[in-house]
Amino acid sequence: MNKKLIIAFVIFTALGLAIFYFLTAGRVGLEYDTVLVEKQAIAKFIEETGVVTSREVRPYYGNGQKTVNEVNIELGQSVKKGQVLIRYKNTVDLEIQKINKQIEALEAAYDEVLSGTDVSSISTARIEISKSNSDLKEAKKNLERIGVLYENGAVSLVEYENALRQVERLENNLDISQNAYNKLTKALSDNNKKKYEAEIDVLILTLEILEKSREDYTLRSSIDGIVTEMNTFNGDIPQAGGCILEIMDPDQKVILLDFMVDEAQYIDENMEAQIHDRHLNVDMDGLRVTRVYPKAFIKMSELNVEENRQTVEVRLSDQGHALDFGTEVQTQVVVEPQRQALVIPVSALIYGQSKVYVEVVDSNEAQRQEVIPGTTFGEKLRF
Repeated sequence: MNKKLIIAFVIFTALGLAIFYFLTAGRVGLEYDTVLVEKQAIAKFIEETGVVTSREVRPYYGNGQKTVNEVNIELGQSVKKGQVLIRYKNTVDLEIQKINKQIEALEAAYDEVLSGTDVSSISTARIEISKSNSDLKEAKKNLERIGVLYENGAVSLVEYENALRQVERLENNLDISQNAYNKLTKALSDNNKKKYEAEIDVLILTLEILEKSREDYTLRSSIDGIVTEMNTFNGDIPQAGGCILEIMDPDQKVILLDFMVDEAQYIDENMEAQIHDRHLNVDMDGLRVTRVYPKAFIKMSELNVEENRQTVEVRLSDQGHALDFGTEVQTQVVVEPQRQALVIPVSALIYGQSKVYVEVVDSNEAQRQEVIPGTTFGEKLRF
């Protein structure tokens, strides 16, 4: 019984060896690690770590002289254009009170000379004329500026018409104030009128200068945005040139990327960009390059080597609102549009005689075939 089993095993083994020999054409022990060639839609891109920021960034600096008297905002707070951010200590209000007292004294002095005349109303009318003149000058300057922007398509017709109406309104106000003043001074002699106007105009001019200087002690926001940096407090005397606060517009979020110059030369405005950051689990497609900065710069690498780099700006979509300012994200700029390509592992390449080959298994035979490599990505190569 045992002998029969041994004989059957020997026969089965011999038959298996014969089949193996037939299939391998006698190439005993030769094995192939094969992989299928894939056809994929791929694109060529360059990648860099970018920083989320805004196109509209407004830093505000100290001058080393003014003392902070009032801080009206907090870190992370939303602010509107023109909103008061900080007020500095000043004596403007006291100076204005002093001038107003001088005007009252002047009115009292002329009450005796110009008996029966309402000197207080004359002063009020004269101050109103001066204010209207000052406002009209500013409005005309603004209209001129808006007009240039409108001609260049930078502002709408509505904005231009609003500026024009503002000038017309102030011109009408000035005419009304002038007529009122003329009626009040109709009974005055030319000598008394000229003397009074000379003295009151000096005080009014001083008052206007003080009113304008008040703004020098008031810091207002120049944009709508969010306070992203806050480095001051009540009683502080900010260092000259030091950033005391910063405001960014969240509706203008962008990513700034610093590419090597030899990479940046392939990037143009409106090229497609995308974010695929596995650490942050962020994936965004369909982004666009909105600006390639015209000036390169030198930056020291982590290995303390000088690198010539150029900044590229990518506009974030609405999805970007979830990314906080200052966040670093892996961003790719597509420099070649998507196309179909054959993809194989890089390890399948064979180099020899200044050529590149792969082995193709056909009918259990490995045949060497020359290929022209394309671009590597990850562990694969496209053709």
